[in-house]
Amino acid sequence: MRSAKKPKLCSRQIQERATELISPIFRPSRSRKCSSQVLLQVVLTAAANIISLFGACLRLGTISDQTARNELRSRLPKQRKPLEAKLNHALREPLPPKTRRRSRDLAIDYHEIPYHGDGPKNHVRGNKPRSGTTTFFTYATACLIHHGHRYTLAYTWVRAEDSTVEVLQRLLAEVGNSGVTIRKLLLDRGFFSVAVMQYLQECQRPFLMPVVMRGRKPRRGKKSTGWRMFRRKPAGWYRHTHRHKGQEVTVRVCVSYKTYRHHRTNKRRTKTLVFAGWRVSGAPRDVRDAYRKRFGIESSYRQLGQARIRTSTRDPILRLFFVGLALVLRNLWVWFQALWFGEDRHPRVQAASKRFQFRWMLAVLAQRNNDNETLSDTRT
Repeated sequence: MRSAKKPKLCSRQIQERATELISPIFRPSRSRKCSSQVLLQVVLTAAANIISLFGACLRLGTISDQTARNELRSRLPKQRKPLEAKLNHALREPLPPKTRRRSRDLAIDYHEIPYHGDGPKNHVRGNKPRSGTTTFFTYATACLIHHGHRYTLAYTWVRAEDSTVEVLQRLLAEVGNSGVTIRKLLLDRGFFSVAVMQYLQECQRPFLMPVVMRGRKPRRGKKSTGWRMFRRKPAGWYRHTHRHKGQEVTVRVCVSYKTYRHHRTNKRRTKTLVFAGWRVSGAPRDVRDAYRKRFGIESSYRQLGQARIRTSTRDPILRLFFVGLALVLRNLWVWFQALWFGEDRHPRVQAASKRFQFRWMLAVLAQRNNDNETLSDTRT
């Protein structure tokens, strides 16, 4: 018979598991100035406190910040592909076996980190002004939602010369290595293009994405054309052929409506939602609710910012590692949440789950001593 008690979660378990995931990313070194344990402590301290390597070294007093940067550059792969492969492998490690038993929905989106310096134009991508700049280090991630737990399965650095199809190819290849079967892709509006939809149809990947409104706006005596004509159609499914620069693709279009209360006027309003899909079915309301799950990926970006080492370096490899490290730590936290608390709705279990926050786990990882501090019992 299964025991009514659950094991306690202690600091040592969290620190050991984090070491198992992060240590294989570094190459072995015989450096006398900086051991692997010291370097790992500096990196975790910087991530946990959202500070730079300089701030972490100043706080610990073990090595200088220049030594830490030199050791990172010497122990990390020099190229993007091998570093991404190691970090994506670390992302897949905490994935529960249950997630591979049946097909899952996968959310894919871009994450932009503002960059205010000068550097190679190929390393950054331009976009609308935000945070005082128009250049950003951009990363694409694929996020799996399993019983409310959001796991990042893959991520990749997006350069200025990378097309959207190339980004999707890299992400889907890494997702394939995880053993997860994709039911359908929930894509961001930034992936809306003929080339992307053609590629996904060739790969037999069902997808759903919001439409970018193009075409003539309605005027007196003239109807709207292109995608804009779907704004005035009743809720339901339609067939449409999208043409752009000599290319065309045929997809199904879902028109759905939602009502909301305006935050200023406090009046009810109606908004038209238009989705382009392929091999996706269901009532318009169900399609709308299914796509809402994609917004869970925004939570992963918010928590990524809570564990990303701050830097002003131009080195894209170090930046790629800092982003990947934050995602690995977040996946580790999600894994502990699912392992210790799962789907149990017992009040004491839920209370303990709320206490086990991501910031608490990061503080545990930043501790210099491996004590056995435990989270209080989840059930008695």
